[in-house]
Amino acid sequence: MREVGKIVPVILSGGAGNGLWPSSCEATPKQLLPLVTEKTMIQETALRFNSDMYHPPVFICSDAHEPLIRAQMEEIGVEIGAFLIEPVARNTAGPSVVAALHAQGLEEDALILVAPADHHIERLGAFRRVVAASAPVAAHGHLMTFGVAPEYAATGFGYIRKGEALSPGAFVVENFVEKPSEEKAEVFVASGEYFWNTGIFLFHAQTLLEEMETYSPSIYGSARSAYEHASVFGDMWYLEEDAFTACESAPVDKALMEHTKKAGLVPCSLGWHDVGSFKVLHELKAGDKGMSISGNVRHARTRNCLVDTDGPLVELVGVDNLVVIVKDESILIVDLDESRNAKDVASQLHSQGGDVPR
Repeated sequence: MREVGKIVPVILSGGAGNGLWPSSCEATPKQLLPLVTEKTMIQETALRFNSDMYHPPVFICSDAHEPLIRAQMEEIGVEIGAFLIEPVARNTAGPSVVAALHAQGLEEDALILVAPADHHIERLGAFRRVVAASAPVAAHGHLMTFGVAPEYAATGFGYIRKGEALSPGAFVVENFVEKPSEEKAEVFVASGEYFWNTGIFLFHAQTLLEEMETYSPSIYGSARSAYEHASVFGDMWYLEEDAFTACESAPVDKALMEHTKKAGLVPCSLGWHDVGSFKVLHELKAGDKGMSISGNVRHARTRNCLVDTDGPLVELVGVDNLVVIVKDESILIVDLDESRNAKDVASQLHSQGGDVPR
C-alpha cells in the first residue's frame, strides 16, 4: 500500500454565486462574503486545512478574484500554496485534472482533497477525522467522496447509494443519482441507503489522472495541455487559454465518478450545508421568531424573514416568509420558499430586457 503523506487541499472558487444575487455577484461572489460567520466562506474553508496533515492550499479561481482571495488569506494568516488561474470557468472536472498535475509536483504519491469554497461545515473535528480515516483508502487507489445522511427529500442535491464495505466506515459507490424528482427523493430518504453528495472528494492524484484519461479523455487532454503550457509568475499559474477553453465544462461527478469502478463513499455527519440559496442561509442564521436581520431594518408583527440591507432603511410590517435583499441599488424581494429558484427567475427577467445581475 502507498504511504500517506501530506494532503494537498484544492479549493474551488470559480463560481459566481448567482443563487444569492444581489448579495453575491460576479465581482464579489458568495465565497468571498461573510455569509454565515464573521469570516468569509473561503476563509472558513481554508482554515479547515490549517493543520499538519495538509500542504498549504491551492486555489483555483479567476484572475479577477485572486487579489481578494490573497488578501483574505493574509487576514487570517493562511499560507498560500498556489493559484491556478482559470481563463474561463469550467466546472470541476478539468480543474481536478489540473490540480492533480500540480500536486504531483509537490509529492510523487500526492493525495488531493478537492473542496468547494462555498460550503459551511459545523463540525470541524469530525471533518478532519473522516478525511484522515479516508486517506489510506484513497492512497490505495479508491476515488473517495463524502456523503451526508439526507435531512429531507431534497431535489436540488445529488444522491449517492452505498454498496458493499471497502473498509471500516467506507463503502463502494453503488450509483450516483443527480437531482431526483421529489417522489424519488422521498424513496431515497426512506431507504437509508442514499446520501447527499457533498461534492468534496479525496483522490490519489495519479489514480485520478489515469481514470480521467480512460473515461473523459477529451477533458483530460485539454486540461493537461492547459497546465503544461501555463504561464508561471511566482505562485500564480495562468492556465493556457485556448486549451482550457476547449475543455468541456462538466462536474467531476459526471465526467468520472459515475463511470469509474474505483468510486468510494464515506458516510459522515459534519453539519454540512451547501449555501446555494437564501433558504439555506436563513436556516443557518435565523434567530428569535425565525428572523435573520442585517443592516438598517425595523419590523413589527413579522416572522420568518431574511432581511439584509447595505444602507437604505427597510421596514416590514405584518409579513411572513420573505427574503428582502438591498445591495448596490439592487433590490430582491422573494418568498423564502421560492428563493431556491431565484437564480432561474433572475435569468428569466434578464431575458425579458432587465438589467444584468452583477
